[in-house]
Amino acid sequence: MTPIRHLLVATTVVLALANPLRMVPPAAALSETSSVDRRLRLDWEVGTRHGRPVIQGYVYNDYLRAANNVLLLVETLDASGAVTVRTVGFVRGVVPNSGRSYFELPLKTPVASYRVSITGFDWLSDGAAGAGGGGGM
Repeated sequence: MTPIRHLLVATTVVLALANPLRMVPPAAALSETSSVDRRLRLDWEVGTRHGRPVIQGYVYNDYLRAANNVLLLVETLDASGAVTVRTVGFVRGVVPNSGRSYFELPLKTPVASYRVSITGFDWLSDGAAGAGGGGGM
């Protein structure tokens, strides 16, 4: 977890404890992240581009093969944690082996929290898409 994410989580907890009747986290609050393969992981945050909200961050590849066609799912969550909207996007280009690639997905409106998942990908082998790992939605 990055220092900024630690600060956001700690601030959210302090605010929730200070005012238990207002449990809705701020718009920048982060929610859980998951992946179909533990060798691919996410580091993301809510940002803005041209005044509109975006999910931005990096996909990290801890494997010895590059990943391609990385598919991301962003779920917007209401105050109770229920999914209200699902947005699908791709990481542009290849996530290099033992490296990372930047991604940015536009959102329609800002909400209290989000959940971001890697739902599919292909491992590359010798410059060609491999059959391993992929997984889909």
